Amino acid sequence: MLTSRMQPWIAVKRILITGAGVAAFMATLLGTDGLQAADQVTRRSDRVVFKGTLEDMTTTSVKVKQSNGQVQEISVSDIQAVRFDGEPSLLNQAQSNERSGALDTALEKYKQVQTEYDGEDKRLVVELKFLIARSLVKAALANPARVDEAKKAIGAFRTENKSNFRYLEATLLEAHLLSLDTANAPAVEQLLNEVQAAPVKGFKLQAGVQLGKLRLAAKDAAGALAAFEQVITDSSGDAASSGALYDGMLGKAMCQKAQGQADEAVKTLDEVISKATESETETLAEAWVLKGDSLREKGQPKDALMAYLHVDVLYSSEPAAHAEALYHLAALWGPAGRQDRADSAHAKLVEKYPNSTWAKQAGTK
Repeated sequence: MLTSRMQPWIAVKRILITGAGVAAFMATLLGTDGLQAADQVTRRSDRVVFKGTLEDMTTTSVKVKQSNGQVQEISVSDIQAVRFDGEPSLLNQAQSNERSGALDTALEKYKQVQTEYDGEDKRLVVELKFLIARSLVKAALANPARVDEAKKAIGAFRTENKSNFRYLEATLLEAHLLSLDTANAPAVEQLLNEVQAAPVKGFKLQAGVQLGKLRLAAKDAAGALAAFEQVITDSSGDAASSGALYDGMLGKAMCQKAQGQADEAVKTLDEVISKATESETETLAEAWVLKGDSLREKGQPKDALMAYLHVDVLYSSEPAAHAEALYHLAALWGPAGRQDRADSAHAKLVEKYPNSTWAKQAGTK
């Protein structure tokens, strides 16, 4: 006599008799999407993943045709990640390494995929060039020895792929890289003006943030503040522009600090820290570093130490901010009675970021 519990398993046994049955059974377990090949796009503003076929990819948006026939259009500034049907699993590992800040490992894997991939999907070939260039730019922000290599990679990508959906993002990356040297200010402004002329609100706002930083580097705090305030105004109330909103607020705090308004800067930074999502790691890391700087100016070294410690503990995936935080931790732990931790922070700085300006300032012990 069959019990109700036994009947499903007998049905499974019958299904498994044939290869076709295996496929049907797995489809039942995994769902139709589990066996369907598909491209994927993750939207930044809400982390929703759209699966289907990428039918139209331009400098302003990508369109995903889903299995139900609906087409979802996503602004290029709202793209968190893209995965192409059939891409090697090693590529996903590399992207995970990049997000965690293990840039050397990510680059090694990206280049391995690039070497081994047969080139059948031209979209993936181009995407690999972008991912490598992006990782090199990130690495160069904390390692001046990689600046030339990063310039070459990101410049080549932009020259060869002017109609690619990554073009405007690459332009912002190149502007960020070139801004490391104030002598490049005219070239940086030209790149940012190009982005602002494009009909992509999210990237226009990010270009506004970078223009504000450019003015601040030129000691024009008032002009910089005006640029940041414009970004804050234009992005307020728009969920898809929240990243630019917090970056604009961060820029405002930089201006406040530059103008000797440390208390106001800390208040602005506390708002950024409390409201930005945890995925905004670069913004949060910079906010904690700037808060530490402001607290030092206020004569609160212990509070500053705790601000920098947040970066070391939570945002070590952001090389530039992490290197700066380690430099200050190495200087502050000793007076706080923990020379052992000062030595540890110094050793980590020299080991992880030996070519950074912060390691050079710290010297060797």
